[in-house]
Parts: sequence; structure tokens; C-alpha cells
Amino acid sequence: MARLIKEVVLNQPGDFVQYIMTDFLSKHRFSLEQFKGEQVYRVGSGLLEMPKFLTWRYQNGVFHLEAWTRAVWLPGVYGKENDLSGFFGAVPKSTYKKDIEDLMGLLFQPLSAGGPNPGMGAASQPGGLQSGGPNTVYVRGTDMSRYATTSLIFSLIALIGILVPLFGVIFGALGITYGNRGRNSVKRGMATAGFVIGIIAVIISVVSWILNIVYMM
Repeated sequence: MARLIKEVVLNQPGDFVQYIMTDFLSKHRFSLEQFKGEQVYRVGSGLLEMPKFLTWRYQNGVFHLEAWTRAVWLPGVYGKENDLSGFFGAVPKSTYKKDIEDLMGLLFQPLSAGGPNPGMGAASQPGGLQSGGPNTVYVRGTDMSRYATTSLIFSLIALIGILVPLFGVIFGALGITYGNRGRNSVKRGMATAGFVIGIIAVIISVVSWILNIVYMM
């Protein structure tokens, strides 16, 4: 296996860890499925986004996580596991690696209040909290704002797909993917703009590609 592996002594309440992981996985749109005989969390089909995989467990205060990607050569035909290093797919790999680093930071955050079984607040934004009883715990949830910013940047870059169609398709697809993630943040408007511009850039690039082929024929 070629996976990014994190195993740390966490010693946090189990329901806190469960909350942080559920929040992270839902905002990044992971789904639980069987893949090659293993139950994993996965996001991406290879069409617009490189498939990302994740498994985790928390036992006796020790948190264990494994994260990796796979290339998709044809529908249903996957490459080998990749531990988020290497040149191929460098942008999505580095982004995924940063997501994992941010997740580890959230898991190690200090809890400001709570007893042995604290009630988790559904903190959808950093520093957010639910109102609750004396066992309510203030926690930071997964922040998707940087996806909104990245989406808009990639989508604007993709507009040059009028001149370089392949370039426009790649960066437009990244703009669409990241924009879809970023809409679950305080920068929803920016993420939506990146999402829409990304779609436009991909359409322009594909049309330009087809016209170039017709012209050459």
C-alpha cells in the first residue's frame, strides 16, 4: 500500500472525534462504500476530480488515519494507490494533504468546556457553537473558505482555454470541483462564481477543441 498514514495519541472524548470526522467527511462530500474489498470513504469519480480515499479509527485514545488517491485510466480501471506525493495530479494531491493537516489540527484543538460525555455543537464555521446545557463544548468545525478562493482563481485561469483547450478543461474542472466544496462556507458567493465560471470555461474549451479538430480536418 502507498498511503499517507497518521497515527497519534489523541486522548480526546470519543464523541468529539466522531463529530469532527463527520463534519469533515460531510463537507468534503465523502461517501462510505466498499472498494476492492475494503470499506472506505471516497470522493471523486475521476471525471472532474481525482478519486480520494480515507479510512480512520479511534481506539483507546489513539487516532489512526490513512489517506490516498488513485488515478482513473478508464471507467472502472484504476491506477495504483498514491500517498499524495509525486508530480502527477500534484494540485489535487497537495490540496488533499493540506485538508488532512487541517483535520489533524482540529482534532488536537483544546476543549473549552464539557464533562466526560460533552454535547457537541454543530459548529459549521470556525469558532462557531450551538447553544446548549452545561456540557456544551466550543469547537471549530471544518472551514471550506479556502476552496471558494481557490475555485475562483482556477476558473479565471481556465478562461484562457479559448487559446489552450486542454489547459482550460483541466483548470475549469478544478474550479467546478472546488467551487462545489466552497459553497458550504461563509464565502458561498465567491464559490458559486468560481463554480459557474468554471463551467463556462470548460464549455468554451471543449467547443474550441472541437473547432480546432474540424479546422485541421
